[in-house]
Amino acid sequence: LCSERALVMEYVPSIKITDAPSLDGAGVAAADRERLAEMLARAYLRQLCANRFFSTDPHPGNLGVEARPEGVPGGAAPPPRLVFYDLGQACTLDDGQAGGILDVIESTVDMDAAACVNAFKRMGVLVEGADDGMVQRKVQDNFDTGKVQVKRKKLKKRGYVFKDPVVPAAAAGGDATDDNGKVKDSEVMAFFTLPAEYAFVARALSQMDGVGKGLDRDFDFISSSAPYIVEVKGTAAYLGDEAKKLVQGVERGAQQLADELKKIMRTS
Repeated sequence: LCSERALVMEYVPSIKITDAPSLDGAGVAAADRERLAEMLARAYLRQLCANRFFSTDPHPGNLGVEARPEGVPGGAAPPPRLVFYDLGQACTLDDGQAGGILDVIESTVDMDAAACVNAFKRMGVLVEGADDGMVQRKVQDNFDTGKVQVKRKKLKKRGYVFKDPVVPAAAAGGDATDDNGKVKDSEVMAFFTLPAEYAFVARALSQMDGVGKGLDRDFDFISSSAPYIVEVKGTAAYLGDEAKKLVQGVERGAQQLADELKKIMRTS
């Protein structure tokens, strides 16, 4: 029934996702709302990184909750689920953009600044001639100061396995630092460009964040979506990447031990 001029949608009744009194009346408990927030993040992880096609407008008017109180006779009612309305405004991503976003999520969770820079390159957001070392130093500073952080305790409960913390090496780079020796935001931002698709990504994530926090005040997209990275990568690829992380962690540990032994030998 759909055509270039007509978009026909199925009628799916639901409760507006921000209508707290109605959600209370339908028996949607706090735990259900936390799960709905996580499912919202999961849905966008899959839209962005697996389907590479996403709704750019997830405001409360386009999201509902189907309470599903009927259940199975004699059994527990199924959990409430999300309802997406009006995908009239949507955007597509190419493989590099989708893969880069996934890499940014994973490297942020792992607090790996070097991997973040590689993810930016894959996304295509660094201009030609960008100072990778300076960008890496800024990302590392954001991790160290808590400007960028994830809820690691929450992720551990969900079974996410973190890679060993990366001990930052001195990254080569320019001298654009402030009085405290930190890289200036203005200098680093000059190395970034924003293809049009990412404006839509930013808009969608901003709106989704507001909805998510309305359901769970501790919500953030990266922490909530990280446990589902395996769904996007596939089990084999995910396990292969985790094995590489483990090997890299062992190699870093061995190198750090060797460096410490050299220091001891020089001072003895």
